[in-house]
Amino acid sequence: MPVGTILSIVIAYVAIAVLLLSLNLFSLWRWWVKAAAIVISGLFFVGSYFAVTSLLGLPTRADVPERFSLVATRIVEPNKANGDSGAIYLWLEKLDKDNIRSGLPVSYQLGYSGDLADAIDEAQKRLNAGEAIEGSLKKIEKHPPTSGASQSQSGSNSAFEAPPKWDLLFNGMPPVQLPAKGIL
Repeated sequence: MPVGTILSIVIAYVAIAVLLLSLNLFSLWRWWVKAAAIVISGLFFVGSYFAVTSLLGLPTRADVPERFSLVATRIVEPNKANGDSGAIYLWLEKLDKDNIRSGLPVSYQLGYSGDLADAIDEAQKRLNAGEAIEGSLKKIEKHPPTSGASQSQSGSNSAFEAPPKWDLLFNGMPPVQLPAKGIL
């Protein structure tokens, strides 16, 4: 997030906190009303922080949809020189039972593994050739964290656990299933 954006959000929060404090110092409200106003505004600050950060477009670590249309990929290989454990980024659109895309693509971040990177690379080559790709990706086993599990990941300072194993399947995109037309 750009420093100017963070600074403007902090200034807005400070202005609201100063306004609340001045109202509490010079008002004749009961103490419990003042305390409730402080607690509620503090909860709004925390809630708005999480709401704003979720709008940044950063990749999520949420579970990948059961079926999806592959939009794009990026593979960041591990780099022992700077302690980067690597990551695989996927941009996906969820597919429903009729093969209709959900709308906007969502970015997902997966832990790096060589087998997964090879399969993703092949799918990206098919995308580059102009083929629409339908896929499914399921976690089938979780490895215990290794001793180097606290390595930082690309673009982040948080710890990253050992990558799980994946059941991965990519196919050509099936046609959209149109609903049956009834009698007019």
